[in-house]
Amino acid sequence: SYKGDRKEKKANIEKNMGLSHSSTYHSSLMRSVPESGPVIVEPHSEIYPRLPIEDFIGYDNETYSSQFELFVQSYQAMYDRPYTDMRSYYQVAGIHSQPWIPYDGVTGTHEYKNETDWARGRWGGYCHHGDVLFGPWHRPYVLLIESLLINEAKKIALQYPENEREKYVEAANQLRHPYWDWADEKAIKGIPDVFIVAELEINTPEGMKKVKNPLKSYTLPVDLSFPLGKGYNPTDKPNYELPSYNYIPFTPAGYHTVRHPNANYEDQYDLLNQNISFYVPAVFRPGVYQMLQINNYLQFSNHGLRSNGTETPNMFPAHPRPIVIGHAHFASIETTHDIFHFVVGGPGGQFLYPDVAAFDPLFFFHHTAIDRLLALWQAIWVTESVNINGTYTEELNAVVNEHSNLTPFRKSETEFWKPSTVRDAEKLGYTYPELVKFKGQDPRELQAYLLKLYKPDPHYGRRFFVKLIIDAGKLVGPYVIRVFVDLKSASVETPVTSPHFAGLVAMWRRPNPYQINSTTYVMGSVDITAAMKRLGIRTEIYHAAFINDVNEATGLLKSSAIFDVPNEINIVPCYLNGTGISPEEAGVNKVEVYAFQHDKVKPDFLVKDS
Repeated sequence: SYKGDRKEKKANIEKNMGLSHSSTYHSSLMRSVPESGPVIVEPHSEIYPRLPIEDFIGYDNETYSSQFELFVQSYQAMYDRPYTDMRSYYQVAGIHSQPWIPYDGVTGTHEYKNETDWARGRWGGYCHHGDVLFGPWHRPYVLLIESLLINEAKKIALQYPENEREKYVEAANQLRHPYWDWADEKAIKGIPDVFIVAELEINTPEGMKKVKNPLKSYTLPVDLSFPLGKGYNPTDKPNYELPSYNYIPFTPAGYHTVRHPNANYEDQYDLLNQNISFYVPAVFRPGVYQMLQINNYLQFSNHGLRSNGTETPNMFPAHPRPIVIGHAHFASIETTHDIFHFVVGGPGGQFLYPDVAAFDPLFFFHHTAIDRLLALWQAIWVTESVNINGTYTEELNAVVNEHSNLTPFRKSETEFWKPSTVRDAEKLGYTYPELVKFKGQDPRELQAYLLKLYKPDPHYGRRFFVKLIIDAGKLVGPYVIRVFVDLKSASVETPVTSPHFAGLVAMWRRPNPYQINSTTYVMGSVDITAAMKRLGIRTEIYHAAFINDVNEATGLLKSSAIFDVPNEINIVPCYLNGTGISPEEAGVNKVEVYAFQHDKVKPDFLVKDS
């Protein structure tokens, strides 16, 4: 039975992952408190733009090349700090989730208990996902690492010879964390080389030299996560097997982070770039394009919605209400964020798993890009919400809003940053090129510019979406649900390069069996218009006295109007190791097709009872 299988899965996960979370393991990773006092996340004293990584590494640009050289050395300096130092990369990355210990002594009134809270399905990191604080919480997180990098850069700048020192001191002052705009057309070429090459040649205080590239990976100073069975640990290379979807990958001390690892625990960048080149036009650009048109912050901000499309109210554990988590590759800033983790990390890559994603240095370039999208969008701000999953300092189902503390980020020794105090990026000492370009102009001019920049296809007259209603909780761990058009034979063996492949719904879930909740629903949608165009399927809608393909009030396409939906919209769920699952096993219990005039998509069609 399903219940029996679930119980067995829980037992196996506990056995293989050490889910007792012993105090011995965690006491060895405790953070030291510097004599200088708490870590304060202070705004920068001057405003300078965060730049796209392609511009930032411009070696022929004197200003940016100096910043880049300091930036690389500063990342390495954070890596080199003792791992118990709260200003080390290890401790800053650990704020997001593992190793599930307090940062800067911040425990809140409901501190996470490793021995009990995992079994309650509570999130053990400080970060917010699935609520309106997703964007606001990650803003001071990026500001923290940016500030620490600038502090390192200022110390390094003073070490340069006198004839170069002034240039590097000014470069350190202007330094801001760059971002990778993975939705830009240039991203179709693949991940920038600066994240791939093993060494970089830069000018250091000792002159030109080749240095290890800290942006490629991070080497763990201590074990991260828990050892798995034989064959599933990096120490088993060259016979390393990708861990099951149920498990967080184990990274032993002395091993580095990887992306799409092979049997020798090496990066597979050909595979990664193949994925990037496909998903940029198919998913990322449509995702950004659509989110910029959503004027409701609840729908824009995160993937947690209840069945009527609003944020979940406070829930009583004894009587949980059904909720909907709106996963779609255009519905919110968080859902597009989620798919990027899938595409770049790959099975076995730390970047894929929420518990350990922040240890890949690409994480902060990704979240600087997310912060840029938030800054560009800001027309409506935070309303009241519920943090369903809890955090290290917040209980399950805690109410969060614009006055919530964004722990563990201190504004002062006695005060934490709040969404209301991080709203204005310029007050924090940074901006983005587009905000500079359109400063003081009508916001509609900025929106028009961005819609032109990210428009996926200007020739669509009407767009079609497959909407899925999924009973979440039947599966644990990250997985995807692929959507094919008019290919009844579609299976996990069918490549995503097939002209029938339309897109996917990414379920960026933790491998925690205790989060199973039969009253939780997941809403997914995939834009199938491009696939229809490739296959020559008509995209015109008939309107006549007795023929009307679409319900104009809801956008719902009649099940037999263009498609025989049960047979021609083909759903293929699969785990990341390539194992297929039937739609029923994956909880897919409803499939519908919606059609809207181009640029007139109804954001609220992603509700359960539409």
